[in-house]
Amino acid sequence: MKNFKLQSAMEYLMTYGWAILIIAVVMVALFALGILGGNPLGTQCLPQPGFECTNPVLSAVSGNLIVEVGQIGQTWVSSNIAFVPQGTSVVGTLFLGQGNGGTANVVSGGLSAGQPQSVTISVTNPSAKVGSSYSGQLWIQYQTVSGGTPYYTELATITLKAG
Repeated sequence: MKNFKLQSAMEYLMTYGWAILIIAVVMVALFALGILGGNPLGTQCLPQPGFECTNPVLSAVSGNLIVEVGQIGQTWVSSNIAFVPQGTSVVGTLFLGQGNGGTANVVSGGLSAGQPQSVTISVTNPSAKVGSSYSGQLWIQYQTVSGGTPYYTELATITLKAG
């Protein structure tokens, strides 16, 4: 008689265990898709060594990319940041201000080492459609001294989903 009670208890626990596991998997999937407040699936910013890139958001209303960028090292006196779409070649300095999917954004006062700043870059014209995917690179032009030589480098690879 005792064995039947143990078997009944184990079946009870297994049934609820599977139910809890299924609920957990569904919650993780909803969070990954952005329904529960997480970043939408596919939105990421992968910085190059020495740079920071966090919280990328592409607004479907304005078509603007808002992202926090920073660098580790020497403070820059001026900097311009541009979004260069996937498949667009970067030749010399032509990517800045050419409207190749990303208008250059001047970060006032340059970029201090270790202090990320929020920047807004116009990515689409007209506005993005909700759910549209965009990918490319963030490039930066910077000067370490006022009136000095401008340097160009890739800051990060970015993948976005308009929301």
